[in-house]
Amino acid sequence: MSQSQVEERMAALAAQMALDLVEMHRDALVATLLAHDASIHYSLELDLCLYMEVNAVVCNCILQKPVETLAILDKSFVLAQFHVRDTSDVRDQKHMSVKTNAHVRCIRLPQIRNLQFQRIPRSGHVGKLINFVGTVIRTGMVKMVESRKLFECATCRGRFHLPVERELGYQVTRPVRCDAGVIGDNGVLVRTKDCDGRKFREIPVDAGSNLSECRDYQEIKVQEQVTKLELGTIPRSIIVLLEDDLADSCKPGDDVSIVGVVTRRWLHLQSGERANIEIVIAANHVHVHNEQRSNLLLTDELKSDFHKFWSEYKDREIDGRNFIVSSFNPNIVGMSLVKLAVMLVLCGGVSKLDKSGLKMRGDSHILLVGDPGKSQFLRYAARISPRAVLTTGIGSTNAGLTVTAVKDSGEWQLEAGALVLADRGLCCIDEFGSIKEQDKTAIHEAMEQQTISVAKAGLVCKLNTRCSILAATNPKGKYDPTQSMEVNVALGSPLLSRFDLILTLLDTQNDEWDK
Repeated sequence: MSQSQVEERMAALAAQMALDLVEMHRDALVATLLAHDASIHYSLELDLCLYMEVNAVVCNCILQKPVETLAILDKSFVLAQFHVRDTSDVRDQKHMSVKTNAHVRCIRLPQIRNLQFQRIPRSGHVGKLINFVGTVIRTGMVKMVESRKLFECATCRGRFHLPVERELGYQVTRPVRCDAGVIGDNGVLVRTKDCDGRKFREIPVDAGSNLSECRDYQEIKVQEQVTKLELGTIPRSIIVLLEDDLADSCKPGDDVSIVGVVTRRWLHLQSGERANIEIVIAANHVHVHNEQRSNLLLTDELKSDFHKFWSEYKDREIDGRNFIVSSFNPNIVGMSLVKLAVMLVLCGGVSKLDKSGLKMRGDSHILLVGDPGKSQFLRYAARISPRAVLTTGIGSTNAGLTVTAVKDSGEWQLEAGALVLADRGLCCIDEFGSIKEQDKTAIHEAMEQQTISVAKAGLVCKLNTRCSILAATNPKGKYDPTQSMEVNVALGSPLLSRFDLILTLLDTQNDEWDK
């Protein structure tokens, strides 16, 4: 197929996409045309499951060849604006302006195994459009990169542009021949100059280019969700590239669904070393779903089961509650009070905001003190919670629990710790008393204000830690009922006061009960 035939086919595909966008999102297109600021980026969300019903041929083309078709989708967004403006009323056309900084964001990919990923994609998935669900653990600084570079030929003094290559880290391969063209009277490229020049000079941005040739750019690291992995599996992470309006759309600790194209990226090449390639995801759409507390669907059948259960215990509500409590962590016999407390923590509360602006947290914190079975409660609660982080106090530092500053590729980045990753969920900390004293003070703000103020390596920000803390610790020596709790667990009163409930689990050393 010749170059002209390829261009005609791409133009026909863009025209068909534009007509489909007008049919599906005419109101959104009108709103974009009526917007006043033409310098910002505008996005249009395209539901691929719905688009599959409208035009299955084009939708399959997007899923099979996303590298070529996603760029055509952005062009079709502009064509659709022209179509809506030309077919609108004359009075409305005066207030409409076509926005060239337009992007189509694909959402809701079909529920197919080859498109939905909870594990890191491999090299065999390069060039495919996928939906990856994970947790953001690191965010880089928002930078500005050029979308293309301007070169000047030393022989004919002609200038031409070359696009940057994402696979080379947004760098441009030096030109080997002159591509400067001849512009006709109508401003369209007529032909390429007959120049044999081999020396070129790069024109910097501030001298010969405008800011429209630059774009915002950010790198984030997304980790697999621990709760959706098999037991004993170490979660892995992958770099995600965010461009334009997607930059700075999420922060460490957010649960995100990323629709993007799996691509390769060459690392910096050095003489005498092996060339390394890493797999990254070039994001097309980022959806933050922190408010999704559970992945459980409330169906009519489930509602009927609840009504049926409580109708049986209509006059014996305490007995119904005791039945539910006894079913929680059935491997441990008894300890009904501890089970009830842990269940209430998992259910969570409701935060309140009074008239003066004072916010009261709705998440409860529990400390289990003693010997028998407390670690089993932590592991069971972490297993059934939709979002949970299980850690131990032995070896945990301030940075591991809150936020750490990491220097990567010459720049400082923030990497989320256990409390930030457990935002909107549960954080289980075993051996709580083994945390160093200077590291315990960092938990005070996270437990009461449910935020963490960071000022590290020139990075100043505030992250959310809206989670319940279920901690367990051993008493200092044998538990002495005659002494206060501070003496028995060797924890300061400022930290103990932030726990809503402290339960003491003592071994009564009863031989009959042990049998």
